[in-house]
Amino acid sequence: MNDVVVLFDNDDKRKTSIQQQNDIEENEAQITSEKSNETVNHIQASINRSSKPSPDQYRLESRTLTYQDLIELDKNEPRWKYARKVLLIVVFIIFFGLAISCIIYISVGKKCPYKPKLPFWRTEVSYWLDLFAFKDSSNDLIGDFNGLISELDYIKKVIGAGCIILGPIFKGFYSNQHGILGPVVDHEQLDGVAGSMEEFDRLLKQAHKKGLKVVLTIDINSISVDHKWIKEDRVKLMELPSDSDKMVSRYGKPLDVKIGDKSYYSVFGHPFVDLDLTNNKTMKEINHVFNFWMDKGVDGFLAENVAFLVEEAPTNAKTSDNWLQNCRNSQIFSPRNVDVLKQIKQAIDGYRMKTGKDILLAVNSGDTGCGAGESPDEMLMFSKVADVTIIREFMHLRGSKIGSFNRLALKKYFRFNDTDKTKFGLTTATLSMPPYGDIINFASTLLVPGVPILYYTTELMANRIALLTNSPNVYPFDKTYYGEPTNIHSGTNGHFPMPWNNNGSGFSATIKDSRFGDFLEDFSQKDTTVEYQLADENTGTPLRLVQQLVSLHKYPAFQWGTIEQIKLDQVKNGPGIISVFTRKAEGYPTFIVILTMIFEEMTLNLTTICPSVIPRLIYPPSKNLPVDIPLPNSEIPLENTDRNFRIYVVSCAA
Repeated sequence: MNDVVVLFDNDDKRKTSIQQQNDIEENEAQITSEKSNETVNHIQASINRSSKPSPDQYRLESRTLTYQDLIELDKNEPRWKYARKVLLIVVFIIFFGLAISCIIYISVGKKCPYKPKLPFWRTEVSYWLDLFAFKDSSNDLIGDFNGLISELDYIKKVIGAGCIILGPIFKGFYSNQHGILGPVVDHEQLDGVAGSMEEFDRLLKQAHKKGLKVVLTIDINSISVDHKWIKEDRVKLMELPSDSDKMVSRYGKPLDVKIGDKSYYSVFGHPFVDLDLTNNKTMKEINHVFNFWMDKGVDGFLAENVAFLVEEAPTNAKTSDNWLQNCRNSQIFSPRNVDVLKQIKQAIDGYRMKTGKDILLAVNSGDTGCGAGESPDEMLMFSKVADVTIIREFMHLRGSKIGSFNRLALKKYFRFNDTDKTKFGLTTATLSMPPYGDIINFASTLLVPGVPILYYTTELMANRIALLTNSPNVYPFDKTYYGEPTNIHSGTNGHFPMPWNNNGSGFSATIKDSRFGDFLEDFSQKDTTVEYQLADENTGTPLRLVQQLVSLHKYPAFQWGTIEQIKLDQVKNGPGIISVFTRKAEGYPTFIVILTMIFEEMTLNLTTICPSVIPRLIYPPSKNLPVDIPLPNSEIPLENTDRNFRIYVVSCAA
């Protein structure tokens, strides 16, 4: 009996011990459960029920689910397994649904219109100026860097240009002992009257801050006989050809220039001498100059006088010692000129590849005097190597300094192919071809495909062709451009001070007398000032027109769109219509341009192009055609006014 009692006592103790152990496990599980997330609790409880581990072996912790945990979860919690599969199926359905929707949208949905990435010279209008004639800040009656800085807002905000092309600013261009404009003595130094290198750096900084690019004009054809390259024997000069008797000097001066005991060739005559650009040593110095200014931060170059780079004795017989009597002159526009430009372009492209910065290379013929004539412009030879080739289509007499006036410039322009047109530099004036005030040709440079370049004062429609003499009282103080004789077409006429106002104080505060006003009065230029044309009461001035034209150039149709002439059987033709054409960029508004010489009122019906139109530019302004107000149809009333021209630009209504 006693043994049995003991047995029961021991059994009770064992049961009590087991109960206590279970209580401990439950307490520990409860504590751990409060610290763990709900999912981990659920998993561990399932494992405990299955394998009955000891509390010390599997102590619950907060941790990331492992692969083994997920397997155990699938085994012991089938609902989780099914839920996971359902979620996976839903995700796949959503994914494939979105993919199919995207494919359908891309295939049949409305696509974003094409917008090419263009360099700055294709998207911006450029403004070309003679720094020395633009704005004087130092009271010496000569323009300078600080003066230009003070008028950057005029270029950017008033005109709307995005690029400044500076005329020559290198040492010697103005300050030289020869009394002319042009003979440079150092291409890596600035002419002292323009300002210091620090002031030039400030100009670059301020221009870039305002969103303006800065391009330098550089003549690589000829240098001054006083140039440091000659003194330091760093270049090879062009020797006088043995058959030079067949050649002609541009301005009637002797072709041979003496330096030491040797004679060298100069197409412009003393004090200029031509460089031998077929020589490697010479080209090394030329490329060094371009790299020097690129390192300074300039955005490009306009190479001047490229028609003369490598001259040869003409194949046609010389008829006269007068240059203009020998037009067209085979002495210039040699194919080897292109080879010279190729080497410069390679240096620029190398810098572009190294820095990722777009650097412009534009080219201009220089003062050939002969112009483009009736044939295609010889400047086309450079279109495959230069980014921008300035053509002479819209200049006075197509760049000629002889001959009769021809208003068919726009018709000649349409003969070029579309690829060439996008690289054309379009301007009505240059450093050697003065402004002449033809408003139709000027407007065309901003309305047809190409790179519009406004030469300073052309925005005012200043006519400088007729100026017959320099004024000794204002810049350039009787100095002539490259020594060209003064005449009706003289390049010097394009270098007079910017007419900010009638008394000249806008150009230089030093002018306190009537010298500038008298100059304007003598040549009937008193209404070609910035002050007059921006006055509130003067709403139809040329400068107001320029502002509208530059604004239109921001539209895709004008930046990269195509051009198509409207045949006369598509519209009602009448006397005085010069041209009707469209500008189109796919996915963007289509524009119709009408240029007229109106002598009687008429109506132009554009129904075949678009059912209704919106006037965008009407010049001179018309009360009957308010800008930006849609017309009920596509009939444009062409009015007769006191001016013998009209410009209409309309867009097709959506």
